Amino acid sequence: NMNIQKIVSGYASSNTYFISIDHQMIVIDPCLEIQNNPNKLLEKIEGYEVLAILLTHAHFDHISGVDAIENKTKCPVYLTEKERDWPQNPQLNLSTMTPEIVSIKAKITPLNLGDLEIGPFKFNVVETPGHTKGSVSFIIDNHIFDGDFIFKDSVGRMDLPKGSEQDMKEAILSFIKSYGDKDYILYPGHGNKTTLQTEIKHNPFINHFKAA
Repeated sequence: NMNIQKIVSGYASSNTYFISIDHQMIVIDPCLEIQNNPNKLLEKIEGYEVLAILLTHAHFDHISGVDAIENKTKCPVYLTEKERDWPQNPQLNLSTMTPEIVSIKAKITPLNLGDLEIGPFKFNVVETPGHTKGSVSFIIDNHIFDGDFIFKDSVGRMDLPKGSEQDMKEAILSFIKSYGDKDYILYPGHGNKTTLQTEIKHNPFINHFKAA
């Protein structure tokens, strides 16, 4: 029986997700609280065997908590090859835009698209660029963890380095073609969860891309 929990933390109010089956857990996009405080993150993993950290992309507000968890659990950290240099580099992970530099020491395990099986968890890893070149979404059962791709009533920023409106448009159109007919719940990197079908109907950005 799968359980999904979330905490909101850091300068950008980022969502960290904790997916667990029995005593085993996967953490998606771990973000520290302000002043690099790991307590909230470490509290959530207490008593669980953390099998992996999965990163949707490598901006500071989705990776700042990687080392805190990896130091404690020695679990693998999965990130797309395209962004493998970002975690340790504050220029690339954009933490230079905040009061606290993020430079991650943990070893990165390159993430491949398609099937990813970790313990009892079976994900499908899908490329969803637009916010960054290497952004991915993780699909498990009818749950989609999509980072800064599709939000409730919005989409990820496309004006940061390595972002692209053209990529976002193509990725969204291809994503809704592949997944739009099933009842998926979306867990974005910021804000509240929603459903893919709700966003296809009501999201102004998606409607704009569909009309263009």
